[in-house]
Amino acid sequence: MLRSTIGMIALLMLTGGAAAAPLTVQVEGAIPGQGPILVGICSGSLDFGSCRYSQTVEPPAAEFQVAFPDVPEGSYAIAVFQDTNGNNNLDRDQRGLPLEPYGFSNGTGRTAPPSFEAARINVTSSTFARVRIARSPLAR
Repeated sequence: MLRSTIGMIALLMLTGGAAAAPLTVQVEGAIPGQGPILVGICSGSLDFGSCRYSQTVEPPAAEFQVAFPDVPEGSYAIAVFQDTNGNNNLDRDQRGLPLEPYGFSNGTGRTAPPSFEAARINVTSSTFARVRIARSPLAR
């Protein structure tokens, strides 16, 4: 009886739930000493409220990696910004343009509003993505 129970538990552990994979985000363009970097792994929208997984990191260098070890397989978009004033928000000007360095997966959103579809990446196994952050050339 005990052996069959242990066997069922092991089988459930191997087959239960969605498969997860590691996701590594290479952040480029950070300014060390100018505030933390917020990295969000978003599903369905680029709003930080839809980012099911996130990390806040003090940038050790202009380029560094952030690891998310167990992201369920699926479609996501990555949103990153450097919080230069420490208020945990991406500050914007009167026109809605970001005032702090920001970036999205696939380099989207540099000259036009970003979309989830343009920033979409698929996590199906060990996945690596680059996000370059910079200030908006249009913001003042």
